[in-house]
Amino acid sequence: MSSNQFLLEDCIAFMACRDSKRIADSVEQKLAPHNITRVQWNALYYVDLRSDQPITQRELADLMGLREPTMVRLIDRMEKNGLLKRQPSKHDRRQNNLVLTKKGKEINEKISAIIERLTENAVKDIPAEDILTFKRVFNQIVENCVGDH
Repeated sequence: MSSNQFLLEDCIAFMACRDSKRIADSVEQKLAPHNITRVQWNALYYVDLRSDQPITQRELADLMGLREPTMVRLIDRMEKNGLLKRQPSKHDRRQNNLVLTKKGKEINEKISAIIERLTENAVKDIPAEDILTFKRVFNQIVENCVGDH
């Protein structure tokens, strides 16, 4: 066997996909008792983050990296569950702005605290400068991959 043989376990793309799925599964487990998914919480987070200015379905889809049809189904589910509501835009009647309901705000606060604890646990015993290096290097790897088309 050649020492230059490709090993899947050393492939950055494989490691990132495999391990991001493991982390996402862990997050889903933590959120399951609250009847919310990771993707739904991401939507709540971004809508709440933009609570001072309207956010449209398209803008939310862009922030979350989702396609419009997927976003529409997600918003439909969340609206049905009483987490957010669509409000017609005052400036463009073809658009809907998204607003959290009281229930959505409460769940977002609760889940944000859970995610914050999960994040603190994930980085415990890792020096802050190593975390900064990880983020910088990981972002560069992503840019290198995205720019490799």
